Amino acid sequence: MDDEPPYVASISASGLVTALAPGSAVITATAEGRSGVAAVTVSPAPVASVVVNPSSASLVVGQTIAFEAEPRSASGQPLSGRVVSWASSASQVATVSSSGLVIAVAPGTATITATSEGRSGTAQVIVEPPTVQRVDVTPATATVGAGGSFRLTATVYDTRGNVIPGAAVTWTSGDTRIATVDSEGRVRGERQGNVTITATSGSASGSSRIRVDN
Repeated sequence: MDDEPPYVASISASGLVTALAPGSAVITATAEGRSGVAAVTVSPAPVASVVVNPSSASLVVGQTIAFEAEPRSASGQPLSGRVVSWASSASQVATVSSSGLVIAVAPGTATITATSEGRSGTAQVIVEPPTVQRVDVTPATATVGAGGSFRLTATVYDTRGNVIPGAAVTWTSGDTRIATVDSEGRVRGERQGNVTITATSGSASGSSRIRVDN
């Protein structure tokens, strides 16, 4: 059997009408066999405020979080079935979907706003750089002649094994008398010998073993 529809309004013995749910109702008063009626229309309660949960979040680049918006009436009661739109103050830092899913894009701060019927609530999102887990240098070994040069490549990974695009890398040579390396990873052979070239990003590093021939 179908559920009975909700009552739109109730009335007390003294004639006090209480609105219960959106819709229309007819109020009837009877005295000594005579009746009078009045039509009552109950409108949905307007949105007075919007609460966003959680109110703040700290993410690492690449992480996601789902925010929820709760429209409320003037009395603070949750209102269901209301349309909510989402926006980010800095989409280059964090984006937000139509359902409230936030994706951390780059380090920085963004304000996420949920709006319903002209009322808004916000949440702050702080995006931190990813933590460096390891640095891979390629090639791992190489040979270059004195006076010759070539370029090494460093790939930086975070704790989840994802590549960190544009991660800052510092290059150093274990012995600049044998080979030097510039800020772009280009190695120049100086004189015969073996040397280790190291790439460092954050607290992690990787290296390549270089042999310089005459």
